[in-house]
Amino acid sequence: MKILWFPRLQLDIDTLHITTWREMCRELEGMGCEVRIAIAGKDSNNIFDRDYIRIFLIRKKYLRILTFWIFGFIKFVYAYFAFKPNVVILDISSTWFSLPFVIISRWKVLFIVDNRTPNYDETSNKSSMRDRVMKFYTNLSHWYSRHFLNGMTVITSYYKEQVCRRFGFPLSSIGVWGSGVDTSVFLPQKHASDIKPSFLKGKFIVMQHGYMSYNRGLLETIEAISRIDNEDIVLLLIGDGKVKPEILRKIERRGLEKKVYVLPPVPYSEIPTYIGYSNCAIMAYPNIEYWNNNNPIKLLEYLAMGKVVICTDMWTFKAVCGESKCACYLEDNDPETIKDAISYCYQNRSSLVNWGAEGIDIVRERFTWRKQAERLINFIDSLRKERARHM
Repeated sequence: MKILWFPRLQLDIDTLHITTWREMCRELEGMGCEVRIAIAGKDSNNIFDRDYIRIFLIRKKYLRILTFWIFGFIKFVYAYFAFKPNVVILDISSTWFSLPFVIISRWKVLFIVDNRTPNYDETSNKSSMRDRVMKFYTNLSHWYSRHFLNGMTVITSYYKEQVCRRFGFPLSSIGVWGSGVDTSVFLPQKHASDIKPSFLKGKFIVMQHGYMSYNRGLLETIEAISRIDNEDIVLLLIGDGKVKPEILRKIERRGLEKKVYVLPPVPYSEIPTYIGYSNCAIMAYPNIEYWNNNNPIKLLEYLAMGKVVICTDMWTFKAVCGESKCACYLEDNDPETIKDAISYCYQNRSSLVNWGAEGIDIVRERFTWRKQAERLINFIDSLRKERARHM
């Protein structure tokens, strides 16, 4: 099977998301597929670590999408004729690249849209002009995909139900493949060490890594830490993002320099080491549709490393952890609720390793990258069979 893949990936701003497509390409090729994937920008730091179709991009507001459309379409046309794929995977931003080919090639080539998450804020009462434009464009792309392309893939079954309900897609035309983990890298035994940075020695470490935004419960977690009268408990944050300056100000204002440690982003290969330092992880996310439409990779990374995750009692976490002890559920992400959950994990610290072992089993059974690649291939096969029945 020859797969031509045109997601809207940009190497300068999508470094946290590159993992998904790098690992999926590797697994698909391991299953006998040939994959050609396009990415905007130059991989100067070897983040993607494989060959790709490079799309020229002007890194300026509004010119990013324009140059992606222009040069991406040119590269797509060339790759389509040179590679001669059996399957084309686009995303909402590149859906229309298929226009010249879908009528003449639909019965020879499968055209699929991979729709990871909504491109606009559906929950906001005061949507921005950008949100209104993206909503119109997204709705148009869904209409086009439903009537002219062969199928769509999404990241969760929760999002699949929403798309089917809102846009009238048949259930059989939408497949689900989510996030995964390389369990040979995120392996507890590989990163088990008593050697920790001096500021973490002898501490009960609660951690979260990745992009820092206002909708990840970070400020609420820091407030919770400030209310815990126990010098043994510290919070370790790793990453960067919009809310980081406010986080640093809050730490300084509340005198939490020895209770909350904020590290800059580290290479992806070092993330398992830092997870290994921690006693448990925390994802005190607000219970909003955006997160229920997602399958966060960091959740799976924590579980693969055998860590109990303190997380909000909502679909996106329940769908992975169920009633397993590897999840310590929060009724909400109020600081007092978070404080009680952290204290509970501390009081039961001797049991955390056994509880976390259940998460390792969950990931190995359902959330490796190989499992996600298999789900994608199975969906493609189902579309092929459906097309054959109509020929």
